[in-house]
Amino acid sequence: MERKWSIRAYREGDEEGIFELWKAVYPQMKYDRDRWMRWWQSKFKGNPAGDSILWIADHGGKIVGQFSIIPVRMKVGNEIIVAGLDGDTMTHPDYQRQGVAGILGNRVHAEAEKKGINVVYGFPNEANRLVHIKKLDWFDFATMRFLMKPLNWGNALKLRIKNKFLLKLGAIGGNLLVKVFYRTKKAPIVEGLTIYEIPSFDERINEFWDRVSGQHRIMMVRNSDYLNWGYAIAQNVDYSIYIAEKAGQINGYLVLGCGERLDVKVGVILDILAQSAQITQCLVARAVEHCRQEKVDLVYGNMVADKTYLRAFRKNGFIYLPFIKDPFCGRSTSQDIPKEFLMDAKNWFVQIGDSI
Repeated sequence: MERKWSIRAYREGDEEGIFELWKAVYPQMKYDRDRWMRWWQSKFKGNPAGDSILWIADHGGKIVGQFSIIPVRMKVGNEIIVAGLDGDTMTHPDYQRQGVAGILGNRVHAEAEKKGINVVYGFPNEANRLVHIKKLDWFDFATMRFLMKPLNWGNALKLRIKNKFLLKLGAIGGNLLVKVFYRTKKAPIVEGLTIYEIPSFDERINEFWDRVSGQHRIMMVRNSDYLNWGYAIAQNVDYSIYIAEKAGQINGYLVLGCGERLDVKVGVILDILAQSAQITQCLVARAVEHCRQEKVDLVYGNMVADKTYLRAFRKNGFIYLPFIKDPFCGRSTSQDIPKEFLMDAKNWFVQIGDSI
């Protein structure tokens, strides 16, 4: 069949067509055009690590596909490199199964290599993961761990169950499960520690990053530029940012997002980093308290992290669901970073906020 679309690099003003593509791909979402445009400009043009590499598929002036790589500073071992986040790969529903993602992806990856971006990562759904592995030489890094805490079982289960009788039965079973196996432990008392909400990160977060960055072998550089770009500047979602402070020094932070999915109020712990296990547990407890105040039905986190973080969630009554397996994968053409190093899940500290 003759291909009627062609590919080209992003041009100024294409965001109008990209917005229409978003609406076609995700028709269930509620869109505020002006807010979406501010978010898009911030994400793709306001990045402190540099402008994104963005190519589109065009059919007679209509944008029918896009593929992008967003530069991100990443700590790998003791070195800081510029890596790439594969974000928002999309194909218009009417143009599926025509090779749009594969052709765009090969071009964008080639452009990234020209700019010295040799490690690319992403969080594709299963369909896009298969395309990336088969056509773009990607491989799996790790599996994200999904941890959830229903605060209202009856409402939370609406995401999966529609039958009213089964909903009631599930809510009874869920509440019993929590009482028996997942009771929340009281947050520890850390002398002199205060946890409070802030609108954005100040320069003290850089000193905190310098102090704790050695705890993990591979992670995004979480300095003030990165964190404010991700969570405080012109975003499409309102985030709540909490810091744990002691004697004027930052000892940890947490970023929480709240929204609605199918009339269910959901809270997402997007990013958490702390100096100790006790502070991690206190921050998670504060996020749960915030969600209760906002009458959230379900709060969850999704990450690749060491047991310190998993235990902090567990002590706050979160349930680990091993059957929910969200892929975290990528590719590398670097001669300096062994593939085996990237494929070892123990090396990574990654959270769902790193997909922004």
